[in-house]
Amino acid sequence: MFEKNNPLSSSDGAFAGEPLRDRFRGALIGTMVGDALGMPVEGYSSFDIKRTVGEVRDMLPGRRCKAGSYTDDTQMMIGLAEALLEKPGELDHDTLAEKFALNFEENRGYGGNVWNILNAIRSGASWRMALDTFRLPGGSYANGAAMRAAPVPLACYPDEDKTERLAVRQAAVTGHTHEIAQFGARLQAVSIIRLIKKGASGEPVIGKKFVDEFLDEDISDYDRKLSWIGANLSAEPEEVINVIGVSGVASESVPAALWSFLSAWEDPEEALIRAVNLGGDTDTIGALAGSLTGAYHGINAFPRRWRDALENTAKGRDYVISLADRLCDIALT
Repeated sequence: MFEKNNPLSSSDGAFAGEPLRDRFRGALIGTMVGDALGMPVEGYSSFDIKRTVGEVRDMLPGRRCKAGSYTDDTQMMIGLAEALLEKPGELDHDTLAEKFALNFEENRGYGGNVWNILNAIRSGASWRMALDTFRLPGGSYANGAAMRAAPVPLACYPDEDKTERLAVRQAAVTGHTHEIAQFGARLQAVSIIRLIKKGASGEPVIGKKFVDEFLDEDISDYDRKLSWIGANLSAEPEEVINVIGVSGVASESVPAALWSFLSAWEDPEEALIRAVNLGGDTDTIGALAGSLTGAYHGINAFPRRWRDALENTAKGRDYVISLADRLCDIALT
């Protein structure tokens, strides 16, 4: 378990309704905003981004989708929120697998292994049977469990221990059972819950102190990168790319998103712009950084031009806000 960060009780100021609701909305919509911003340049290097679009500052169309469209990152986040709302305070694997499969749309950019698992579940296999067929040896160490994790701290608020447990539990359904994937999910989920508390109480974010509380977990790749972040918040993006990495491996994209937020925590727009212009797995780095930014600052920190451009289909922007509100209502009871 991570070092405790002064957990709040239901009588603490951070449970004041509107500041909390604003940040619950921010965490989920932030996932969607960052995902949609990064979507058009996913797989590009930072050099390719500069060469083709200059700098991503607004919603752009993708290869086969409109500007503001979301990807598997947001779609799986929605499914996780729905499953957590089925039985508040719990997370049932069968329910989660069902939600993932019901929401699964093939054109959302799912990774090959997760695509295979969800397609098998949708075709009638149990999630355990699907995993037995498509499980990667040792478990996946990709960022899939972290990218969708934002609803977990909302469902568990203000309990950090429970947040860690459910962050790991939700990872199992898609085979993200390698310690690198699990730590990434825990790091993202606990960062969100701590940032909600800090933002609601008006406490500033001290970058080095924030990352130091996640050290000593005996996962050397994360320890090395988190230590570097704490000492290099003013680094150039090229250094971040070279030292941390920007691939779909959780130990690259999760720390890269954390650096993006911590290096510009007072400027929500800049934090997201930094994240999606790093290159690599840009939609996920954006989604991760967006949820951190929204957790601290709240939904209105994102420019209206971004929020207005978000996909608003049946399970689009307004639906995501409604999920955040339902999770907040539970936290406030």
